[in-house]
Amino acid sequence: MKVLMVTPHLPPYQAANALLPQLLGQGLSERGHSVQVLTFGPAAGASGVSYVRRRSRRLGMTRIPQALEAVETWVRARPLIAAADVVHVHSSTWMNYVAARLAVSGGKPYVLTHYGTEIWHHDGHDGAFRRFNRDARHVSFYSRALMERARALAVPVRAGSVIYPPVADSFRPMIPRQREVVRRRYAPSGGPLLLNVKRLHPLADHHTLLRAMEEVGRARPDVTLLIAGVGEEEAALKAQAARLGFGDSVRFLGLVPNDDVAVLQGGADLFVLSSVLEATPTVALEALACGTPVVSTDNPGGIELHETFGDDVEVVPKRDAPALAQAIVRFLADPRRTRPRSQKSIEERFRLPGVVDRYLALYREAVGP
Repeated sequence: MKVLMVTPHLPPYQAANALLPQLLGQGLSERGHSVQVLTFGPAAGASGVSYVRRRSRRLGMTRIPQALEAVETWVRARPLIAAADVVHVHSSTWMNYVAARLAVSGGKPYVLTHYGTEIWHHDGHDGAFRRFNRDARHVSFYSRALMERARALAVPVRAGSVIYPPVADSFRPMIPRQREVVRRRYAPSGGPLLLNVKRLHPLADHHTLLRAMEEVGRARPDVTLLIAGVGEEEAALKAQAARLGFGDSVRFLGLVPNDDVAVLQGGADLFVLSSVLEATPTVALEALACGTPVVSTDNPGGIELHETFGDDVEVVPKRDAPALAQAIVRFLADPRRTRPRSQKSIEERFRLPGVVDRYLALYREAVGP
């Protein structure tokens, strides 16, 4: 089968709509299917990847950048869609909309995957967005809560299902000796190692995490927090950390390659997710796959993971720094790795082969006999 992936991002970008297309493409290719990708990026790049150049947002109020991107998408997408059996559109951007319209006009079916933002913030009245969903042969959602939200908004969907994100094979438990090497590197004091991996964006609410760390530090001055990610909040967060006097106890690592994220996840004692809004947080699944328990706010994705993984995912109220700090301190008083049942659930429900099976079934159904 010939599949065209249309996505706004690819790694090293850490967003879910970058990781799923890459992993799914790898899994399909290993089974002998042909995969092409259309994404935003440089003028030239990896084999099998076509790029639409992002325009400057300085003229954003005029919509000129989006118009230029749409024209370039039209030019680059037409031959790719003509050669594909099915198009898989990941989330919602100008590029995705144009590719979807081209698929419809060319008689090619498309499958649409929603990751969160486009559904959480839909007002129920955007006609283009509703048509975008209505024309898809199948719409997959990153979480149950996300699909329920779409239903509550009466988003028109021919057929829909929940397909959770896959966890790459590199995310697996480390033996104690390997964990100790990671801990010596990132927490030379020998104290607990906490980890957060998220884009530095207001919805990730790192400000609450830093306030919580101020309280955690009083109880455990030997604790270290690593924050991996980049984004528009970076300067403000670093300034807050400086005001709070964290020094080396809170370290911003910037954009970290996914294989290195796996090392961090395996070495950490606890993964901390402070987000106010998530569908299924892939980073939390990656931590669990490495045997690292999670403390999450009660965003929809955090609640859903708690229902699946029990007390390996503790949930606290959003924007509540004292509650987050107390949960961290409680865990550090009695640290442990995840329970065997969590590892079993990861292997059965969240590994790539099963996700590839699910999407292949959707592609074949969309293409028809």
